Amino acid sequence: MKTGFFTILAFLLIGFSSCENSQEQKTSELYYFSKTVDGDFEEVTTRVKTALKEEGFSVITEIDMSETLNNKIEGADMQPYRILGVCNAKYAYATIQQEENIGVFLPCKLIIKQVSDDETEVVVVNPEKLMQMFENNALNDIAAEVNTKFKNVFKKL
Repeated sequence: MKTGFFTILAFLLIGFSSCENSQEQKTSELYYFSKTVDGDFEEVTTRVKTALKEEGFSVITEIDMSETLNNKIEGADMQPYRILGVCNAKYAYATIQQEENIGVFLPCKLIIKQVSDDETEVVVVNPEKLMQMFENNALNDIAAEVNTKFKNVFKKL
């Protein structure tokens, strides 16, 4: 009897834990996509920029957060962390035509961060989720196309 109780309890705890982890993953994927790839930080940065260009994006801003924070905060020791502002002019123009204040969300953000000496994580905003807040179907259609392009970038990494 005790064995059966503990088996059921363990099953419930494992099941709850699995649901909790999958919910956390689903929540994060709603707002961004991420992929950890083999390669050092600079190598992956180059690959990301090449893949973005192939999908029609330009890098219009580049912020070295680790350098900035390490210089501004005494004792900070942040690993390489770069924020790219990426833009596909065609889609940016189309979104501005639909919502003139969309610029507060442009350019799209992409993060490159060092995980280890030979692994780097790439994270990009999920434009579909972002555009849903405007309740404008035209924006949703544009965001779906941009999402497809970002997913293509990830496939190339």
